[in-house]
Amino acid sequence: MDQYTKKTKIWLEQRFSAVDESGIYIAHQPIYGFHGFHCEPALIEKYIRTYQIMKTLAQLEFGSFLDAGGAEGYRAGLVRRFFGVQSRSCDLSEEACKRARDIFGIDSDAADLHNLPYRDGSFDVVLCSESIEHLPDFRAGVRELLRVARNALIVTVPHESQESVAHSVDQHLPHGHLHSFDLASFDFLKHEGYSVSSRRIVSPHLSLLASLLPIKNIEQGSRFPETIYRVYNAAVPLLKKLQSNWVAAALIQLDEKLCAISSRYNAALFVILKEPSASLRENKRKISAKQIVEFRVPYHEIGHRR
Repeated sequence: MDQYTKKTKIWLEQRFSAVDESGIYIAHQPIYGFHGFHCEPALIEKYIRTYQIMKTLAQLEFGSFLDAGGAEGYRAGLVRRFFGVQSRSCDLSEEACKRARDIFGIDSDAADLHNLPYRDGSFDVVLCSESIEHLPDFRAGVRELLRVARNALIVTVPHESQESVAHSVDQHLPHGHLHSFDLASFDFLKHEGYSVSSRRIVSPHLSLLASLLPIKNIEQGSRFPETIYRVYNAAVPLLKKLQSNWVAAALIQLDEKLCAISSRYNAALFVILKEPSASLRENKRKISAKQIVEFRVPYHEIGHRR
């Protein structure tokens, strides 16, 4: 394990041990539901990624699944619930693996994505969402993920400018983004015999709403003009009355339409097929955005520590 990965592991152990003053675990993914709070911001963006991943899985035949870089087990838990298949998770952080086991009852292994502890073709489908960008050698990481995938690999990555990534690299931030991706970033695999498809997800046209939901008062910052924050905070009492799972689901579906008609996007989803027989089929099961938003678990306590 290289020094950057070691530093990232230390950072992640602290992150996945984070709790509030009452000992409730502060989740990376929206495991407590749309109104649950106690999780990182930008819930709509997280729901959009998850919805698109589940829609993709609904087009594949599979009986076993691995979420590599699976954090606290949220997506592996969803896959087990929606598809009834054997689901497993792994993450660089041992604390993340503990959360996956304790919260979702998902088997989870502490592992470096460059060197996974599984035999060749151990899982029908492997997912790696928002993790490849953190790898020092992302091509080696992708090949390792393909090694343990029997049929298909699904990947999501952020779409950022090279300047933004260069700034992150210059700052030597643990768990920073080391690579800039676009829709052609995995085309090198086509020359190795794989089928690669890609699509835009997470429209920047929804970025304001995605950063503000769930409805709450927010501090002014540099991302948007201060006037927007003042007007928004004044409207919070009314907006809270309008907030619902239905609204969140509608925004998730709107994102799909916006990405279809606009060339701008904040993230990309790739499907890498190892065999022609693993080709995408018509959806075998319908997964709705509302199902994603309504999925939740009870608050999880891990002790009175910050």
